[in-house]
Amino acid sequence: MALTDLKKKSQPHGKAGFTADEFIDDANNYAMGMPRIVSLRQLLPDEDDDTTRLPMRHATFTLSQEAIDALTELSKATGEPKSKLIRKLILQASKPVKRSLAKQKK
Repeated sequence: MALTDLKKKSQPHGKAGFTADEFIDDANNYAMGMPRIVSLRQLLPDEDDDTTRLPMRHATFTLSQEAIDALTELSKATGEPKSKLIRKLILQASKPVKRSLAKQKK
């Protein structure tokens, strides 16, 4: 193997370039929940807007071992991350509650 084989070849990437100042400004925007450049995420074809909301925040909660095992099995069966499954389940469970609250207001 020659040394020229080890030379890094430049490959074009799909991201638009931005300056260091733009990156720093966007870090401030991200902290306020309004990212513009760096952390904007493209939706995958199988994702819908209801389950992908930016920015997301870490949450800590306690689950029983039975719930953890069920969540792990569900994650393995669907191939989706546990956190995404939890978000989907929460949104699905909250829809009937939102509907009943809307009916009560009328």
